[in-house]
Amino acid sequence: MSAVCSTSGGSCETESGACGDEPCESSSSCCKACGTQCGGDPMACATAMWGQSFFQAMKAAQVDVLKVKIQKAWGAKMDKAADAVIEAMGVHWQSMLAQAKAKAELKARLSGLWQEGQK
Repeated sequence: MSAVCSTSGGSCETESGACGDEPCESSSSCCKACGTQCGGDPMACATAMWGQSFFQAMKAAQVDVLKVKIQKAWGAKMDKAADAVIEAMGVHWQSMLAQAKAKAELKARLSGLWQEGQK
């Protein structure tokens, strides 16, 4: 996870947005690996990264638990919804292909007309 110095607000933020309000005067003041001001102390940086990793893992575990419960509670409805989405998006996809084909054919016909005029 990398940290960046945000241009708005001047705070240091990680990709997950879980950093805080530490000022970020220069890129060297921001511990790029952990997203905090660790003053270049690798142990402070490692500790912050372990803390962030714990919360990321906790969230991932919670998501996994919820996935199972959601599937059990609403699985049949979600399967029907997925079928409806697949059907509708298939029609949409075929429409996009037909439009692309029509545009390509028009381009080829216009190109042929312009080339005829140059002979």
